[in-house]
Amino acid sequence: MGIFPDNGSNLPTQLWIAARYLQSISLLIAPFMLRKELNVHKVFSIYFVFTFLILASIFLGYFPDCLIEGSGLTQFKIISEYFISLILLASLFMLHKHKEEFNSDVYMLLSGVIIFTIFAELSFTFYIDVYGFSNLVGHYFKLLSFYFIYKAIVVTSLKRPYDLLYRELKMREYDLVKKKESQEHLLETLGLVNKILRHDILNDLNIIILSVGNLKERMDEWELDISEKAVQHSLKIINEMKDFESLMYVRELKIIDLHQLVLEVSQEFPITVNVNGNCSIKADSGLHSVIGNIVQNAIVHGKADAVDIFMEEKKGFCELRIADNGIGIPEIIKGRVFDEGFKYGESGHTGIGLYIAKRIVERYGDISLEDNFPSGTIFILRFCSNDIVDENKEEMTNV
Repeated sequence: MGIFPDNGSNLPTQLWIAARYLQSISLLIAPFMLRKELNVHKVFSIYFVFTFLILASIFLGYFPDCLIEGSGLTQFKIISEYFISLILLASLFMLHKHKEEFNSDVYMLLSGVIIFTIFAELSFTFYIDVYGFSNLVGHYFKLLSFYFIYKAIVVTSLKRPYDLLYRELKMREYDLVKKKESQEHLLETLGLVNKILRHDILNDLNIIILSVGNLKERMDEWELDISEKAVQHSLKIINEMKDFESLMYVRELKIIDLHQLVLEVSQEFPITVNVNGNCSIKADSGLHSVIGNIVQNAIVHGKADAVDIFMEEKKGFCELRIADNGIGIPEIIKGRVFDEGFKYGESGHTGIGLYIAKRIVERYGDISLEDNFPSGTIFILRFCSNDIVDENKEEMTNV
């Protein structure tokens, strides 16, 4: 074509082989980049460096000869064409593996690009003269390949850009649905396992408790007390696992008479629990466990023998204060009692009770603590009023 008039046919053939290597390798790695966010400047810089190195090797004489005048193609040129064809076959295979990522028309066009490029490369292995018939056929195949690239990329992206955007959105929606289904299935499985374990272990522990009670009159009281404490510890863990299970599900909020709920919880404990005030809030069934956990901690860890619970309506929310007369919480650990796994002292168990309580309450309010006077601790739970909960829910639905 007269572009390199003083360099013969070897130079353009070298440039051709170098460009085909670059093209085939690009087609091979392209499917791996489909779901990644590419840095345009970085990609451009990489291609610039490789192109510069290839051109330098060709024009400085380091690149192998591809065509010798009068003899035809070199062994390097022929082997390279076959090797490039193998790379293109591999890229066709990778394209097929990721066909769901593409519009069906785009996928067929890109497949045509690779297939016609392979035919072109094979045609270029036969010619002796650059103006020979096989060279001409190879260029026709190459023209078809470029035309398919034009149709797949240029026409689709410029004339039908919304098709690509809509497909990408649909694929993301599909991925989100699949992930949600997988998570829901996992939660159901974990919940079932948890229920089975609780049921079986509770049955065994009840048998042990009855046996220990029968043996107290005939055995060492100290040993039996240790056994009974171990059973009570296991029962506490089971109850905490039940609370933890409630965290895995987002339950529908319902209107709860807080005074009535607190009265029900207070009857579960062998100490004095004074209940005053009234509130109506929106919460879920996990709130029962939250209040029970706080009272239980006051008895077990705080050594309290009385708990005062007071609730009142304030501007926009209901405040519930659970105050005990125990030994209180040391200042150095107040900021950590709601942390997952935090335990303190010999009475500490799993370290997840208050963590679970905080997570449950945060669905519809907040929880904090302060010192009680002259001794003990006050847990303060604030719940949004019914109207505010409804507004937040409506906002979430609109989003």
